[in-house]
Amino acid sequence: MKRVLTRINRVLRPDEGGSFLRVHSAREFASILNRERDRTDRTGLEFSMVAFETGAGSRRSAAVRNLVAVLTQRIHSTDDLGWLEDGRIAATLPHTPPDGAWKLVENVRRALGESAPTPACTVYAYPSRWITRTGGKSSEARPADNATPSPTGIPFPKMEYSKGEAGDSARPLEELGSQILSPLPAWKRVIDIVGSLVAMILLSPLALLVALLIKIVSPGPIFFRQERVGYLGRRFTLWKFRTMHVNASTTVHRKHLHELITSGKEMTKLDNDEDDRIIPCGHLLRATGIDELPQLVNVLLGEMSLIGPRPCLAYEAREYLPWQMRRFDAVPGLTGLWQVSGKNRTTFSEMMALDIRYAKKRAFPLDVMILLKTLPAIARQIADRPSFAALRTKGFSIAHRIGATIIALSMVGGAYRK
Repeated sequence: MKRVLTRINRVLRPDEGGSFLRVHSAREFASILNRERDRTDRTGLEFSMVAFETGAGSRRSAAVRNLVAVLTQRIHSTDDLGWLEDGRIAATLPHTPPDGAWKLVENVRRALGESAPTPACTVYAYPSRWITRTGGKSSEARPADNATPSPTGIPFPKMEYSKGEAGDSARPLEELGSQILSPLPAWKRVIDIVGSLVAMILLSPLALLVALLIKIVSPGPIFFRQERVGYLGRRFTLWKFRTMHVNASTTVHRKHLHELITSGKEMTKLDNDEDDRIIPCGHLLRATGIDELPQLVNVLLGEMSLIGPRPCLAYEAREYLPWQMRRFDAVPGLTGLWQVSGKNRTTFSEMMALDIRYAKKRAFPLDVMILLKTLPAIARQIADRPSFAALRTKGFSIAHRIGATIIALSMVGGAYRK
């Protein structure tokens, strides 16, 4: 009731806050931003957002009221105003490139005039190419001319990171991180901590045997460390049991991955064929997923989850189309929706669709379903390996011959008894 009376009072006294009726709360504005991201993914038409600093004072201060009044007069009916969690006030500008957003900034500053201090602001744009270094600092965007054409018609926006007051620059919207995403569910983190600790204890004998095996069959370290791209594009160090010879070349994998991304072929793994980079017994460790057991440490540290999209390599992420970067909305995992939905029988685009679908849903029943399907999925993956398939065919052939021989001997024996 109090809220209703407050709103009525604002309508009756617009000079003291009527403009604020168009300003959404931080939670409402986060939903609006995600709606615009979905719309852009569907249409390919980028949108921009302008965020104005409001200072450390009250949101109802004269300067903020003046800024809100000017913004409400200069934005379109399709635009939205709202608060960000860090206290800034922002305006979404659908179907507007960064240069159009900077024009709005200049109009606002001109309207405020010399009587009010010039508010500092930042222009954000979506979609954009972005990957962050360890610690959350942004890396340089890849030039637009090097982008792979989108089969779905979503363009690669020609934009750069903000250069202060540069009129044609913008920062990626994803830099806002948790301000545009709903917080990670508490239940998921609890399951990750408990599950990783229990798994580490139960599987420690197996891990010791694998470590001993690697030390025997191949000189070099037991573990393999590699930089991967995880939640919100943050980079982290992933741990695995080493299944390749030391200093194995990555050139072959880069070429294979590029072909999978651009050709639409099924996501077959290189080690399905003869790969001389893999150590003895390495194929078995990779096919069963045993080489991934050290990533339980990554789960315990919060860099990964038990369930989520697989963390990709940096050179893989640079090949993503802008809309595909939304797979980073989820914490990477040991297993995920893609792994239990066909995995090597799917295309790269299908994998992306499954990962993004999981990132948007975040539901406990879905995690339980994925967990229950993981072991059968691993069994199918092993059965689909060419070496196993050949062995299975050979075994069937031998069994067929033995059966035919037994039938023939039985017939001969029966004829002899007659």
